[in-house]
Amino acid sequence: MAASSATRNSHLGKYQLIATLGKGGMAQVHLALLNGPHEFQKLVVLKTLRDDVLEGHDETLTMFLDEARLAARLHHPNIVQTYEVDEEKGRLFIAMEYLEGQTLRALQRRLGTDGLPLHLQVYILEAVARGLQHAHGLEDFAGKPLGVVHRDVSPQNI
Repeated sequence: MAASSATRNSHLGKYQLIATLGKGGMAQVHLALLNGPHEFQKLVVLKTLRDDVLEGHDETLTMFLDEARLAARLHHPNIVQTYEVDEEKGRLFIAMEYLEGQTLRALQRRLGTDGLPLHLQVYILEAVARGLQHAHGLEDFAGKPLGVVHRDVSPQNI
C-alpha cells in the first residue's frame, strides 16, 4: 500500500508514520518506524483513534483505553504484542508488534475460488482458537476471570 507524503512525514512522538494500513469503525492502523538512540530502528504498528469518532464520544475513548489495557496483558504466540499506550499533542495511540505478511482476507482474495487446502485451513483455525482461548481465560492480578470476549475475529484480523 502506498503512503501519502503527508503520512510519510508525520510523527507521533518517537514514531514516524510510514503508511496507513487500514481503517475501522473506531481507529486507523498505521505502519510506523520507531527511531531510537544510536540508529536503533524498529517497525511497529500504531493504532490511533479516528478524529471523527472522538468528538463528543467519551465512551469511544474509554473503549480504546480498555482495549489497550487488556491487550497489554495478553502474552501468547498467536496474539500481537502491545508495547505501549502514549499520547502526543492530545492524540492517543497504541504501539503494537508489526508482523510482516498478508492477512487471511488478502490470501483468500488472491486464491479465489480454489481456496486454501484443508490442512492449512485447520492449521489457521487451530492457531486462532489457541489465541482466543488465552484471551478468554485472562485473569486480573488477583486471579479473577476478566471475561474477555474478542468481538472482531475476522479474516482481515488474522
